[in-house]
Amino acid sequence: MDTNIQSLFLETVRSRVPPNISFADDLSEVLRISRDSAYRRIRGETVLTLDEVKLLCNHYHISLDALLAPTSNTVTFHHRLIGHDNFTFDHWLRSILDNLDTLQSFNQRELIYQAKDLPIFQYFNYTELAAFKIFFWNKSVLTHDYLDEKFRPEIVQKERLSVARRIYDRYSMLPSTEIWCEETANITLRQIEFHYECGFFEDMRMVATILDQFTEMLRIVRSWAATGSKGEGGPKYNLYRNDILIPDTAVLFSADDKRVAYITVNTMDLLTTSNEVFCAQFEKYLHNLLKRAVLISTTGEKERTKFFNYMESKVMSLRQRLTPTHYVP
Repeated sequence: MDTNIQSLFLETVRSRVPPNISFADDLSEVLRISRDSAYRRIRGETVLTLDEVKLLCNHYHISLDALLAPTSNTVTFHHRLIGHDNFTFDHWLRSILDNLDTLQSFNQRELIYQAKDLPIFQYFNYTELAAFKIFFWNKSVLTHDYLDEKFRPEIVQKERLSVARRIYDRYSMLPSTEIWCEETANITLRQIEFHYECGFFEDMRMVATILDQFTEMLRIVRSWAATGSKGEGGPKYNLYRNDILIPDTAVLFSADDKRVAYITVNTMDLLTTSNEVFCAQFEKYLHNLLKRAVLISTTGEKERTKFFNYMESKVMSLRQRLTPTHYVP
């Protein structure tokens, strides 16, 4: 490997290591070499072997293609497909938790979330609602688990719910800017209605519980938007209303001077890249989107009230249709 390419490659690897962790120590652990040997590779005195390059690419989820690309128009994405190459739904959940844990180690960090569906973190604060989303994803999207089962919260493994709750806890400590539209809340409501009509609830009274938790979730987000923070003394929270339908969920993680973009495909799968040119353009796109959206956190009380009243009315309307005997206005 050319030493210049090796230097660029190791700089890319270094960007994936949190600033509070020694790069040489991390490199020596991954490659199972001594600290001195790691330093020799960092200084270019020892050339990385192809096996070592592959090991680093796999461990840090990066690609050598970006360094060898013939033009700046080539962008390499990391793609992990659930159900392929031993990458399970539980690995997917854990990867989200690991990514949020990594962000926590940086001084300057922020999440910009373009939400077609409500940010998945929000659901994970409620046991029955989180269990329903996990059940739906596996039964109707991935077709992996619960295929012949009807929904009851107990069917979802406790470990999955535990990881989901930890994901919410990390999210609640992370400054974030989110872009919602009026359709954002409707996706999960349609999923609930679909499962109801198909008879996929073991106990129809559970529908009322899930919709109650959905309403509580919206009210908490409304309170965050009103104060501009995630709870009293919590990190900042900016919420924008976009009047144009959001085509896809997309996320940009910012950590100090580093950027990582996440683009959803096939509902659950993620395309991930830290390509500097792509992330810079993606960040520019998101900021342009924010300029054309309406800020409804801290300011815009009238618009915020109308926005959340509309979404809560959709929940109430569905609750009345599906569980009229359990509805209490």
